[in-house]
Amino acid sequence: MTGRYFVDSNIWLYLFTNDDLGKKNMVKAFLDELIGTGSLYVSWQIFNEVWSNLLKKGVDRTETLAMAKHIRESSEVVDFSFDLLVRAHDLRSRHAISFWDSLVVAAAMAADCGTLVSEDMQDGKRFDGLLVRNIFA
Repeated sequence: MTGRYFVDSNIWLYLFTNDDLGKKNMVKAFLDELIGTGSLYVSWQIFNEVWSNLLKKGVDRTETLAMAKHIRESSEVVDFSFDLLVRAHDLRSRHAISFWDSLVVAAAMAADCGTLVSEDMQDGKRFDGLLVRNIFA
């Protein structure tokens, strides 16, 4: 696989939980191909969502920190900025998506990613040059 991939929080959560072992294995195979290539991207929002959901599921704080470190070591992190917020506002208006989804899309675009890997958005949807890919579809 080539290009840059922005990985949404739901994908990381499958990797770190046993809620769906089939999806966990698919995510692991997908990420194993990309880890170490410098082509994985996330934003601080992704960290917050993953961390929050893991704690809600009762995952130990030490284990949650180790999982966050894994994301950080595997991915480049897109910083939050006012420009990103403005871009998200524009995307939200043009594409009728939620505020939180617009921030994810804007962060992926800021990182110049070609693909946003997410289970939450429509597979094949395009936001300008960004393609949404649901690896489970």
